[in-house]
Amino acid sequence: MSRVGIWFDGGGQFGFGNICRSAEMARELAARGHDVLTVPLSGKAKSLSPSRAVGRGRVDVVLLDVPYSGGEEVIRAHALGAKVVALDYEGGEVPDAVVSLQDNRPMPTQTRRHVGVEYAIIRSELRAAKGAVCKSGDVLVILGGGESEGLSSEIVRRLHEVPLCVVHGPNAGTLQPERKNVRVLHNPSRLPELMSDCPWAVTSGGTSMLEMLYFGKAIHVVPRTAAEMEFAQSFLKKGALLGVGLDSLREPAADQFISCERRGPELIDGCGAHRIADIVEEFL
Repeated sequence: MSRVGIWFDGGGQFGFGNICRSAEMARELAARGHDVLTVPLSGKAKSLSPSRAVGRGRVDVVLLDVPYSGGEEVIRAHALGAKVVALDYEGGEVPDAVVSLQDNRPMPTQTRRHVGVEYAIIRSELRAAKGAVCKSGDVLVILGGGESEGLSSEIVRRLHEVPLCVVHGPNAGTLQPERKNVRVLHNPSRLPELMSDCPWAVTSGGTSMLEMLYFGKAIHVVPRTAAEMEFAQSFLKKGALLGVGLDSLREPAADQFISCERRGPELIDGCGAHRIADIVEEFL
């Protein structure tokens, strides 16, 4: 039986999305009959991961997903005799293949490159909930698993008349709203339902944005980094977002929803995990 190691990290102020998509890749590869070893590269990643952690061992391929350069991990994997497929890689060492959502990352020229938003990983529980999409819930605010910069509070202040549901991830700070029409949920188990039910949403410019685009939701993006800003702008230019940045955040008019609800699913089809698994299997 072929063995695939999924080496991942995250869970600080940034990187919770790396943990979520690594867990999804573990499910996808295991469903294809591969022996999957999930290896968190920090104590924080281990504590937040839904997958059972194991130590490094003999594997045929390592799927590497970390929110930093990751060059040392490429060296370790090659020393074990494994091929390396790296997600959103920016290191100086040369993995055997790189899969990236954006074409602006500094990738080694000697590696195989697979670039495009068609590789966006959408969790299976979200894909299962897509058929029940409606608009009966509150406007959703979700800024990532480690949001601690006060952005949630500022969004609540700016949308002062809008009923909101603010979702905080497992590593986020706290929010004490002073309004009755704002509720705060910490790492809710029914997140897929909340996402499918909201009429529109405010997200950061990473995993949450991609998931809401997949659902066909109109979203306003408040990026937390320069990289997220650039990524979000690429979707704004394609008519898939209501707007980008705090300064333009406001309740949208009804006619603004149509383009977003159509363009999102056209760009993010939910098949990214399948495509990445196909790439991994080319090295087995």
